[in-house]
Amino acid sequence: MAVLAVLLAVPVISLVASREPAELPRLPPPAPVPAATVGERRPNVLHPQVRRRDGREIISVAFPDGSRAEISYPAGAGLAALGVRPAQIGWLDQDDDHDLVRRLTAPSGGAAEIARERPMLRNLGKRVTLWKSSSRDSGQLMLFDFAPWSLALFDAPRPMTFEQRMIWAENLRGRVTEDGYLVLSAKPPLVLGRPGQVVRGEQAGPQLWFGGGRETLVVFAPIPGCDAQRVRLSMVEDRRRASVGVCRNGFYIAASGTDGHVQRIVDGIRIEPED
Repeated sequence: MAVLAVLLAVPVISLVASREPAELPRLPPPAPVPAATVGERRPNVLHPQVRRRDGREIISVAFPDGSRAEISYPAGAGLAALGVRPAQIGWLDQDDDHDLVRRLTAPSGGAAEIARERPMLRNLGKRVTLWKSSSRDSGQLMLFDFAPWSLALFDAPRPMTFEQRMIWAENLRGRVTEDGYLVLSAKPPLVLGRPGQVVRGEQAGPQLWFGGGRETLVVFAPIPGCDAQRVRLSMVEDRRRASVGVCRNGFYIAASGTDGHVQRIVDGIRIEPED
């Protein structure tokens, strides 16, 4: 019996010993997660094909709502060389006070400009990603990929909910015309501003921006019954540079840049709607 007890005790002691906690391996210190790679910075602008006649350049343009126009200007103005980008304002139809009005713009450096020093937070669909803004006041931003175009939607001043962002991601559509312009459309409850529509004091309709940054900025917006005294374009007026705006053939033309130079540019521009 004594021998049997010893034989039984050995495995029991071994089992108890095996349950004692072993020394845990030391884990490496946490490392920051790298931002998503979106490729090299590339221009997110279109340089339209130019026709020349009598010392003037002529270009055909398409606005984000699909309407088209022909623009001519003195060759020295060089609008086509500045490059053109689309812009438009949208909101959710469920927002009666238009508190969630957002502007869609094309960052001049494309997706790589957004990714620079900013972490990508999540995917919101095949063509949409959510990023942290580099500005404290800008919150987060949504980036839409309508190749070759990239559109940014800054989620400020009041952030949208996840469900509201998904409405944008699922209902904003974009197609590229044969000559390279981006045309946008939306399914309810997402709404895009109509030509001449004013929301919260700002022109919400489709626009085309030529230049920008440190260069001269020239903006075109179709506005039926245009009255230059009543049109406000914050992207022109807030640049704190000389600016001028006129109405011509149902379009508003505004330019910001060096005093005198922008006046000559606007004076020389002619624009006609295309069928």
